[in-house]
Amino acid sequence: MTIKVSCGICGKVYKVRDDAAGKRLRCKECGETIKIPEPETEHDDDDFSNLLADAVELESKSKSIRQPVRKPMVKAEKYQGDVEGPVTRKKTNNYTEDLMETFLFPLDPANLFTFVFIFILICLKDFVLPYGGRFGFLGAIIILGWYSNYRFSIIYEAASGQKELPELSPEEGFFIPMLQWLATWLLVHLPAYLYLGFALYSLLGNAGVQGMPNLIPQEVFDILPLFHLGVFLFLYCAGLFFWPILALCIAVGGFETIFRIDLMIVTIFRSKAAYFFTAGGIFLTTVVQFTVLITAFKLGFIGIIFMMVIILYMEIVSLRMIGHYYHHFKKRFAWNWG
Repeated sequence: MTIKVSCGICGKVYKVRDDAAGKRLRCKECGETIKIPEPETEHDDDDFSNLLADAVELESKSKSIRQPVRKPMVKAEKYQGDVEGPVTRKKTNNYTEDLMETFLFPLDPANLFTFVFIFILICLKDFVLPYGGRFGFLGAIIILGWYSNYRFSIIYEAASGQKELPELSPEEGFFIPMLQWLATWLLVHLPAYLYLGFALYSLLGNAGVQGMPNLIPQEVFDILPLFHLGVFLFLYCAGLFFWPILALCIAVGGFETIFRIDLMIVTIFRSKAAYFFTAGGIFLTTVVQFTVLITAFKLGFIGIIFMMVIILYMEIVSLRMIGHYYHHFKKRFAWNWG
């Protein structure tokens, strides 16, 4: 048994199987969505009279009002009676296009204004407030807390499919997001720093040095044997590799999800290629940051400002890459965050 259904816009008539009743199909002439009615049943005279009156009224409206003809949004295909309903080609989210828009985000005037505002705040925190005493320290903490919250907002907005940078007024406070941001880096790098402390303690203890002297990073690398240095760098890079999924857990799933290491590993395994690409962005940003710290005195003030612009740009891009990773591959996640 078949059901006849017509398009209310262009009048195209279709025949579908009766088990498709209640589903929808898209007209291949004008793109209108049509709901398939229930199969016709026998009616008494009163019901037939009402249906006839409705048909006459609908016909009079179609002749008196000019209906717009719209182009189809997608190309319709003939209904084959499948369980999922009419087969249509829908436009899917494109991961590559979103990445391109992320790399070119400063071309949007609103994004450029947000970028400049954040850069001014960071320069204020690093170059002006350190000379302000207690009030300067308090102001630096407030800016750091705000920016920590904003970083999580960047991940969350990209994970929800937003194309623009978030608004500049986060609503979740400053202090807790700052602690959460610091906690993510502490958790991923804790094994590396514990090993470094153990290696230095053993070396200095064997050399007869009492206590742990104040060593700058350059001196640490000079006295540390190659084996211990290699293990430290391996653990540090492993922490960088796991940091994106940890930050994503806090930004989207909540802080309590950071304890599900098993689900993180399963998620990474299910989306290996995309996750390695995302982690690579974090790794590259960290390398640039360390390069600037080591060569800061050689760059000069103008050089440092220029490198800070590059670091901020790379950080925002890498954070949005984390959000895009979830937005496009969330079906492979071990969680169900919606």
